[in-house]
Amino acid sequence: MKQYENQDIPGGKQGMLYGIGVGPGDPDLLTLKAVKVLAAADVIACPAKGDSPGIAYQIAALACPEITGKERLLLTFPMGKGNQSESHQKAAKQIESQLQLGKTVAFLTLGDPGFYSTFSYISVIVKRKGFEVDIINGVPSFCTAAARLQIPIAAGEESVMITTGQFCDFDGTLIVMKAGNNLKALKKEVEARQKSAYLVENIGMKDERVYNGVSNIPDQTGYFSILIVV
Repeated sequence: MKQYENQDIPGGKQGMLYGIGVGPGDPDLLTLKAVKVLAAADVIACPAKGDSPGIAYQIAALACPEITGKERLLLTFPMGKGNQSESHQKAAKQIESQLQLGKTVAFLTLGDPGFYSTFSYISVIVKRKGFEVDIINGVPSFCTAAARLQIPIAAGEESVMITTGQFCDFDGTLIVMKAGNNLKALKKEVEARQKSAYLVENIGMKDERVYNGVSNIPDQTGYFSILIVV
């Protein structure tokens, strides 16, 4: 594969921040553009798991081994639904310190940077400070889930609704992200409306699990669980 230098990235060496979507789990789903930018970036910023880089980094490293030799910026974001503004501000400052040195920073995020991603908050803060930001979109997990199930998300003029953890009575395809903790209640709603449902847990990862039909879906699964109701 051709090796790209910093000047091959638009804005290279100008203190630019890239949001890189690494997709749902399979390193083969990183886009060519994502790999090119990662190979040329100066600093790899990523959510941390303790003192180690998180899942997004592990996925990206399999697709672009060059990043393992680059400077890493480990960012901490507490789990939970509380106010995360303090952690966002702290992470943005860490990134800005690198941008001020003229470095190109690649921020890794699971799935797509614009879809339920911490990067959306970070980018707003960084742009307000006058730095350039670009987004390299990734493959959304629900598209990968539908592909694995070999079902269409929508056809013809059908509508699609996406929620996080909750059921909505909807005439179309309903995609429930982060469904793991609410599956028992979600299953009851699906059964009451006599609809079909599919669940994919940890899509694209080594411990991926696929469930076809409400009766086969457990009452609880992990955080990375997608319920598709048709």
